[in-house]
Amino acid sequence: MMKFIANQPIILASESPRRKELLQELGIPFQAMKSNVIENVESTPSSVHKYVTALAIEKTKAIAEYHTEKTVIGADTIVSFDGKVFPKPKDKEQAKQFLQTLSGQTHLVITAVAVMHAGEIHSFSSETKVTFYELDDAMIDAYIETGDCSDKAGAYGIQSGGLLFVKAINGDYYSVMGLPVAQLSRVLQNIGAITLKGSVRDE
Repeated sequence: MMKFIANQPIILASESPRRKELLQELGIPFQAMKSNVIENVESTPSSVHKYVTALAIEKTKAIAEYHTEKTVIGADTIVSFDGKVFPKPKDKEQAKQFLQTLSGQTHLVITAVAVMHAGEIHSFSSETKVTFYELDDAMIDAYIETGDCSDKAGAYGIQSGGLLFVKAINGDYYSVMGLPVAQLSRVLQNIGAITLKGSVRDE
């Protein structure tokens, strides 16, 4: 596996197990720290990309304010269908409503990432189209009872039980998981936050 060198300490502004697992693929040490930003969900934002990017930036700045000598990475993921945002469900009933609406449809999963490095903020968003099979109530109910949907935008996890719903995907699978790590690695290299081990820069 390729390895990178962190040119200064890195903080992931999230304690999501999925994001931590993906960032570990870069082979760099980092500290995970929860950003205590309260997310005020907009059900129908004028621009879903601007909305999710603003959330990612807010999470990053909340941590970076106290760690100015470190690189801070924040991210936020939303599920959007027909212009509406499907956040983490508040209860089983809402989770069922979400999955019934997404059944047989193609929706968007957008993950925005913001990086604070050397006093500057760098942000981008990654959009993936996900198409579901038709889902009957028996499958939806069985999935909800596993509890897997409770902490996931759109009420499903593509890397867990929700994978049985997915008919097709167009875009970055890892973005749907919560962190487009390939694109992130390029941004981190471009701004000088990390260096590929064994590269000319590392010599």
